[in-house]
Order: sequence, then structure tokens, then C-alpha cells
Amino acid sequence: MAKYTDQEKQKLQSISIVEIMAHMGKNLYNQKGMYYSPFRDESTPSFHIDGATNRWYDFGTSEGGGLFEFVCRIAGITRGEVYDWLSSFRSMIPESEYKAVVEKIKKVKPARIIVDSASHKFTRHKLVEYAEARAVTRQVLERFCEEILYHIDSYPDKQYYAIGFKNNDGGYVLRSSLTKKCTSSAMTTLSPEGVITDQVSGSKVLVFEGFMDFLSWLSNVQQDTPEYDCCILNSVSNIDKALPWITAHNNIAAFMDNDEAGRKTLQKIIENVPDDAGKVCVYDMAKLYEDYNDLNEKLSDELSSKDEHSSINTHNHGDNTI
Repeated sequence: MAKYTDQEKQKLQSISIVEIMAHMGKNLYNQKGMYYSPFRDESTPSFHIDGATNRWYDFGTSEGGGLFEFVCRIAGITRGEVYDWLSSFRSMIPESEYKAVVEKIKKVKPARIIVDSASHKFTRHKLVEYAEARAVTRQVLERFCEEILYHIDSYPDKQYYAIGFKNNDGGYVLRSSLTKKCTSSAMTTLSPEGVITDQVSGSKVLVFEGFMDFLSWLSNVQQDTPEYDCCILNSVSNIDKALPWITAHNNIAAFMDNDEAGRKTLQKIIENVPDDAGKVCVYDMAKLYEDYNDLNEKLSDELSSKDEHSSINTHNHGDNTI
């Protein structure tokens, strides 16, 4: 396997699933992003691609994911081989063909997510298990999230469940083991009591890239209550909208991902601190989890290691008492 720089990886990650589908001869069925599945023969298109997020969902099998999951499935390879496959794919596609596909993506109307119900009481065990595997306690999950029942406008008769984290627009960021969607793209700004607000409550703010980072931090570090203003970007694309609120604080602790996008977002925060703001401190908290992609990955790994160690100890204790 070849070695790739962060810049090369970012370029390969920008390859669209739509582009790969087009090269396979799988063309758009309708303007809501529906295709015939590339994984099987079918008479009714059941494969949806969200061109804006570059994610797919197969309604026929209830499976989905992003670019890496798609390439692994379509090429029959491991995640460690994906960059090599994408590099080979990019070298085969003429620039003119790539531009034509990009223009086609721009014309596709994104499928709308319709929320049918929302409840802070979680009844779906798989959602709770998913959250707990991501180092989020049920107590934190039910305080800050809702169990969402939703459907896609192209498939009104099929409903799905996901964890919903509300944003400032009143929409939701949706997550499950199969889902990574949002009903609207917006940040979430919280008071020290954990209430959504656009008011600055104090001098310190904690900035998280994703809500799983925030929830796992609450579950394992802060013990349920934020105590400080918090900004959850939900996507680094929201940073420009979030900057005025973030930089209104004197102490900014940024929990960005350890990748190029995260570093650029941190730099943008630093560069946009007002000149007349006096002494403003911006702390790069990513140094605390420099061996991981993000804070949630570190906390999840530590939880997994703890559980494994506990299991080993229990097993050993059993052996000693026989």
C-alpha cells in the first residue's frame, strides 16, 4: 500500500460516489438521488445517494455508509486498501468526465428527511447500545438527544430510527450505526445548563466538532452538566456562522479532529479573534488525543480497553477460585 499525505487523502476523499456509479454505468433514476442498486439486479430503484454529504443508503438491505464503505463493498477490499483503489480510479477518469459528473450532482435535489416522532425516552435498544459503544451514557443520551422516527420523502412507507441531536435551527443531526444524516445543517450552542441559546453566558466556551465528542466528554469527563458555554459545530462547514459566538468568549477550548479540516478550523478560530478583544486564549485540546482522530475515538477506545480489562480480571479470578 502506498503512503499518502493528508492533502492527497483529502483529494481522494472528495471523490463522489455518484462519480463512481456513473463510471459503472449506473445513472441517476430521478432527481431525488435514487439509483438502481450496484450490488444486485432489481426492478425498482432502491439505492439512494446524498450528493451533498457523499453518503449512500440501500433501502433494499437497510445498509448504508460513506465513500469508504461503498468502495469496500463494491470492490471487495479492506479499508486499508481504499486509498490505493481511489488513486487508481482517479487516474482512469478524464478531467472532462469528472467535471460533467460534478455538474450533474449539483442539479440533483437532495432527498428530504421527514421527522415523524421524537422522544427523549429511548425504546430502541440498538440505539442505546450504539451510544454506549461510543462512550455515551444513557443518562446523557436521554438528556441531550431524542429517539427519532423518520422517513425519506422518496420512500414514505419506510420508517427508520436514529439518535437525534437538536441544532439551533430546530432540526436534528441524526446518527446510528447505519445513519449519518441531518434534517438541517446548523450548529448547536448551549448554555452552561445545557439549554440551546444564542446568548453568551460566560467568558469560557468549549467548541466540539461533533456531538458525539460533546456527549462522550459529558459522560466521561464532565459528569452530565456542561458548566460552560458549549458550541457543537455538527460540521466544520458551520464554522463561519459560529465564529461571532465563539470569539465573543475570552477562553476558547477547541476539541477539533486531528485531520486537515480540524486543523484549518482551529486556525480559523485563532485568526478571527477580534483585535480589540484584549487577551483571548485559544487552547488546542486535540493535543490530548493526538494519537486518535477525535476525542470520541479516544474515549471509546479507553472504554473498550477498560471493559476488556475488567473481563480479563473476572476470568482470571474465576480461574483462581477453581
